Order: sequence, then structure tokens, then C-alpha cells
Amino acid sequence: MSYRKRIVLLPGFGEDKRIFRKIAPYLSDYELLYVDYRSVLHQFTPEDIELNDFISALHEHYGINGDDILIGHSLGGFISHHLRQQLGCDNCLIASFTNPKKIKLPYNYKKLAKWFTDKGGFTSIPFRQIVRLKYRNSSALPDLENSLEVFAEYGKQDIYKLIRLLHPRWKGLLDWLRPTPSELAPSLILHPKKDSIVAAPDEPHIKLPGNHFSPVTYPELVGEHLKDWLIRLKREKALDMEIEAELSGVSGWSELTGYELRVAS
Repeated sequence: MSYRKRIVLLPGFGEDKRIFRKIAPYLSDYELLYVDYRSVLHQFTPEDIELNDFISALHEHYGINGDDILIGHSLGGFISHHLRQQLGCDNCLIASFTNPKKIKLPYNYKKLAKWFTDKGGFTSIPFRQIVRLKYRNSSALPDLENSLEVFAEYGKQDIYKLIRLLHPRWKGLLDWLRPTPSELAPSLILHPKKDSIVAAPDEPHIKLPGNHFSPVTYPELVGEHLKDWLIRLKREKALDMEIEAELSGVSGWSELTGYELRVAS
């Protein structure tokens, strides 16, 4: 049976699978899984949703495992970072962040965010007009129109649940006394120079031209970076397998399974 390694695609806030439509052809050697957060958001209320629980729910619902490769845009990259901490998956962050403080918008004003969401701010006519005016000359405008559709489909409660994922969990005394666990850095970060939504990461990254929506405004460049990265991952996997085979006393590749050979090729 033929086998294709899986790539899990995680959209940003107010996005769906369409944000990846122009880079998907560069990933054609892989099985693509598009995540829809609504598949697990119903398990939580706005009051009790918490990032680690949400990550665990996504992992269980989609059967995400350590062999998967994660590619996330914006909020999706942040979610992929935390899936990596739990599962060890390789991941790529595009116009994203590992620390929510990099977000330039006032997400952390909890009362304001709740009031704006409760009032239907993300689906209101003034909000739509502001978005269309700000991006009227941008090639990203069709994707902003998609986001306006997504906000309407999600509804107020699910929108607010996603915002709540960015709010740090309250720590008890024992949590403060425990040492902070070390984090796995992202495998790859691609970040636009003129991103007006997320500030440049502190971690090493590849700079992209354009704005926050580079998967649709510069798909060729993003796609080529992804292809190069995926080739490197395959080579690293092949080298690890060869070392493991030598340590196990296997002569070359002759005793490796067909599955392993397909992954390495």
C-alpha cells in the first residue's frame, strides 16, 4: 500500500482552508488535513476554554501524532507550536508567533474583547467597511472578505473562545513555584517584513516580503521555502534511520521496512 506523510494545515483567526489554497500545490506529495476549529470548540464554554485543553481536544479529534507535519498561519501557527510541545511534530509558523505579546492588536483587553464580540463587532457593517477600506488596494482583500464570511459562520461565542486561547491561564501558587518547562522551538518560521498584525519573532526566521497574508500574496515564495524545508526534513529522517540501522547492526538499508523506505525517499 502506498503511503504519504500527512501535513496538518491550521488556519488563523477568522480563516478557513482557503488561506492555504495557493500553497497547497507545493505540498502535493503529502496528504493534506485541513483543521476546522469548530470541530472541538463546542466542547468548551467561553468561561472554561483553556489552551492546553483545546490543544488536547484537537489532537484527539484529528488523530494528530508526532509523525505529522504542522503548518499554521497566524493563530494557527501558535496552535501548531503548542501541538509541537505535546507531540513533538515538526512545524512551520507563517506570519505567526509563539508569544501572544507579539500581536499588535488589543486582544489582551479582556473586557473590551468580550464587549466587542458580544456586540457582534466582527460581523458588523462598520467593521466590514473598515476592513474593506484598509485593504482596498491590497491583493489580500479577497481573503479579508473570506474572513468576514468565516466570522459570520462561527458566531459570537466561538469567536470569543478563540480569543480566549490567547489569554494566559491563571496560575496558582504551586504553578509559580514549579520551574518553567523548556520549549521546543518551531522547526521553521516564515515572517513578512511588513506584517501589521504580528510583530517579527525573536526566534530565527526567514523574512518574506509583503503583509500578514503572505500565503496568498506571495504563494510562490512561500511554497518554495516550504518545499525546501520538507526536503530537509526527509533527509534528516533518512539520516536518523541510517544511524539507527547501523546502531542496531542492520547492514545498510536492506533490512528496513518498505514503509520506512517510502518515508525516507
